[in-house]
Amino acid sequence: MAASTKRIVGYLPVEYHNRLRQYMDEENLGESAALVQILREFFDGRQQNPEIESLRGQLTQLQQRVAVVEAVLSSGGRGSRGRNSMPVMREPIKPKALTTAELAERLKVARKEIDEAVLQGVEEFKKWSRSRDPALIRWEKRGELFHQVER
Repeated sequence: MAASTKRIVGYLPVEYHNRLRQYMDEENLGESAALVQILREFFDGRQQNPEIESLRGQLTQLQQRVAVVEAVLSSGGRGSRGRNSMPVMREPIKPKALTTAELAERLKVARKEIDEAVLQGVEEFKKWSRSRDPALIRWEKRGELFHQVER
């Protein structure tokens, strides 16, 4: 009788291996069980929730809009020219986080290229993303979202 599972062999960057070990400890799982659980969440989660990417994009837009409202409120709701003028922003409002699709659009690359670059490690990804970002911003992945790295 054939086995219902397949054996895989691979190599992980040290950072991902450390994170896998942490996940194993948190979930009280062995290595194989942890990898199966991670893959199940990755693949099944996408199939069960096809609208998640869209919702993440909408959430990012809402976060940016809230940041604008907060800036207006913190300036007292007025600009320097009187009651009806818009406040002058000294610095552009930075997006709090981007999805893979949003970052791919910003960097003018395919999502797959981002996934591949992430696998090269945190510092390599920061360099790679900066070299493609129109504002030379370095990015890092935290969870499922990408955040700007402060200079």
